Amino acid sequence: MADTNYMFLSSLEKVVYGWLTKNNIRFTMQNRFGGFMEAGSIVVDFILIEFNIVLRIMGSYWHTGLEAEGRDIMGKELLIGQGYQVVDLWEENLAPDKLEGTMQLALQGQEAPR
Repeated sequence: MADTNYMFLSSLEKVVYGWLTKNNIRFTMQNRFGGFMEAGSIVVDFILIEFNIVLRIMGSYWHTGLEAEGRDIMGKELLIGQGYQVVDLWEENLAPDKLEGTMQLALQGQEAPR
């Protein structure tokens, strides 16, 4: 699934994009929930259409610390309230030696242990 947003993805998002594409998993990416500048609005990295699963890429730079953790919890609650399963894919689990297992768990709505 080619997408013009690909060039704007982070390196971690490109890893997941590549895996999903290689495995013919249908997805949308960079979907916004909430208003554009509305407090609590979030951008979702990937939605696995046939699984009703949201994948959130959790790199240490943007998802460490109390403020980031609070924002992530609120975002997860918003998505669950919209009827999605939410799977957080942590940076360390997207390494080449862990990627396949992490993504297989994600397709089942499960997160790889940290």
